[in-house]
Amino acid sequence: ERKFAIQSIRIAALFGLTATVLSALTGDQSGYLIAQHQPMKLAATEAHYHGSTEAGLSAIGLLNPAKTAYNDDQDAFVFNIKIPYLLSFLATRDIEGFVPGINDLIEGGYRQGDGTIAPSATEKIRRGKLAVTSLAAYREAKKNGDTSRAEEHLAILKANIPYFGYGYINDAEELIPNVPLNYYAFRAMVALGCYFILFFAVILLLIYKHSLSRLKWMHWVAMLTIPLGYIAGQAGWIVAETGRQPWTIQDLLPVSAAVSRVSAGSVMTTFFLFLILFTIMLIAEIGIMLREIKKGPDGTH
Repeated sequence: ERKFAIQSIRIAALFGLTATVLSALTGDQSGYLIAQHQPMKLAATEAHYHGSTEAGLSAIGLLNPAKTAYNDDQDAFVFNIKIPYLLSFLATRDIEGFVPGINDLIEGGYRQGDGTIAPSATEKIRRGKLAVTSLAAYREAKKNGDTSRAEEHLAILKANIPYFGYGYINDAEELIPNVPLNYYAFRAMVALGCYFILFFAVILLLIYKHSLSRLKWMHWVAMLTIPLGYIAGQAGWIVAETGRQPWTIQDLLPVSAAVSRVSAGSVMTTFFLFLILFTIMLIAEIGIMLREIKKGPDGTH
């Protein structure tokens, strides 16, 4: 039984270490894709306001609470320790690559990866409103059988469709996600990921040295590590969902224009049903675990 337990722990530790390392590798690819398709999310998670080449990745920092607008004269950080060149490499696969900041994404004017000049948020909003208006006019013309007018508005719509969602944006600042929330949630996720790699590596080392069973303090560390996995997962979801704001579909459909046939009452009812169900299941699980712990191991096995 002891050999079986040790083997089970060894397999679990190897699986945990492998999964964590793979998550780090896929996270690198995810960061690159975000830089290409959701640059504002990347800028928000790094509190990166001013674009730069050879940009460093913020490892540990404290945001300046006095900074309340993207274009004010306040520094973004009270202090900030960076890993040199890493943000440029993550975003462009080039340590000298240019990474646009929040100000650049709002004001435009920088050269994009494809060589074109990025339009400002104001220009995107103008073209987006033109696309929305053209779509309405196209539908009206089709309804009235006015083919030539429909074709005219269809051409305008096609020319501006990449900015369609901006037509529902009223203020450029709506395009900026919650910077402090994304910055700290991202660092919590990454810090816990690094901790898990270290934790599983130490567990494997102790198993091979046959000293894990003697280190009771390590058992407590393992127990206290369990909820950290859930915290890391939730931190990742915070970055994923709040970092993409205000978009339901990037550049095409903002949250303010998204429509669902599901009523708010139905959503609330479902939420509370799940809350009650899982609370009952949690109470039952804890009760069963406590009962078995009190009984102790069965000496016949």
